[in-house]
Amino acid sequence: MDNQRVNSYGIAGSIYANYIIQSIALIVIMQFAESISKQLNTDVNVGLGYVASGIGIGKILLMFVGGMLSDKFGRKLFIYLGMACYIVFFVSMPFCHNIDIAFCLAIAIGIGNSFLDTGSMPALTECFPRSSGSASVLIKAFISMGSFILPLIVGLFYKYDIWYGWAFLGFTAYLIINAINLLPKKFPPKDTRIKGNQGSDDYFIRKPNFAFEGFLLIIMGFTTTATFVIIWQWLPAIAIKAVNMPTIEAKQLISFYSSASIVSVFITAFIVKKFLKPIYCIFILPAMSSLVLLLFYFDLSPLMCLITAIGMGFFAAGGVLQLTLVVMQQMFPTRKGLAVGCMYTLSGLSFFIIPRVIPELAEINVSYAILADLIMAVMSTLLGLIVYCRFIKVIDMKKI
Repeated sequence: MDNQRVNSYGIAGSIYANYIIQSIALIVIMQFAESISKQLNTDVNVGLGYVASGIGIGKILLMFVGGMLSDKFGRKLFIYLGMACYIVFFVSMPFCHNIDIAFCLAIAIGIGNSFLDTGSMPALTECFPRSSGSASVLIKAFISMGSFILPLIVGLFYKYDIWYGWAFLGFTAYLIINAINLLPKKFPPKDTRIKGNQGSDDYFIRKPNFAFEGFLLIIMGFTTTATFVIIWQWLPAIAIKAVNMPTIEAKQLISFYSSASIVSVFITAFIVKKFLKPIYCIFILPAMSSLVLLLFYFDLSPLMCLITAIGMGFFAAGGVLQLTLVVMQQMFPTRKGLAVGCMYTLSGLSFFIIPRVIPELAEINVSYAILADLIMAVMSTLLGLIVYCRFIKVIDMKKI
């Protein structure tokens, strides 16, 4: 194995390790809610809800800017900036007693999230230009790993009455070790293009139009995210209200959803590496989600709730957003950071809008939440098909 490949695997290892911490940082405030609320002298719902909202604000505000600057100054700088933001949060939060300062520290998580994404995701496609789809989709597996590990850590700390700050300082040490490991690694040129199986990066027939297909792909950042967010957040409530499923069984649906998502990540990564180009996945996977939701809309039953949990976990949450990003980076190889910034800004916006719209619809009729999700999935399918039609006109499919 040549030095360049060894270097690329080393960079990827550090990036994936960071995504474990990224997923932990996004939920750690609410996981240690009892300890942090006492420290800040506030309540869990309103007070910590205010603090946690800073994450979304930080993410939305700087994702777009981070993307543009990543294209200009390179990926490594922004990965380090993201890690630095997380370190600031983890070191400061255990000693913070002011809720407004805690809110600012939560904003630092959002900023770190933005910088890490805008540096890491382009870097992965540049390290593995011939398997960028697989490399990008695997991010989901490490995000799920962090979400799985943290509750175990929290349970252990509460069981033995250990100060939660030690966990935060442990996460800090983890980041510092990873930063030292990444330091000697030389990143590929930031204008590296995604290559096809034949190793060609000269695959354009004509120039793509950022104002058209670029815009459609950015919109898909919203619709593909909304498709899985609605089910992820509301399937248990739908199961309880619509089919009178017991609360415990309804909550367990999300475990089936998460398990299907993790399985999907590895299957999808294998398929896009060996058989199917990402451009096909960005309309096939939303189409399958649409079918599952259509069946669910017309058959509200306990069995269909389970099928929906598994189906949506597999088709909607297994990496569609990441594959859509890969397609955008293929079409606009000199704007990879901008692609991440734009698409993930819209993705973050869905996390802000969906929790405000879906509850209102569900209050009128719980099936309206399913219908809204179906509309998002159908929109993703149509947008993906339009992009595909344009993609085959501007890119030689035999060279990718």
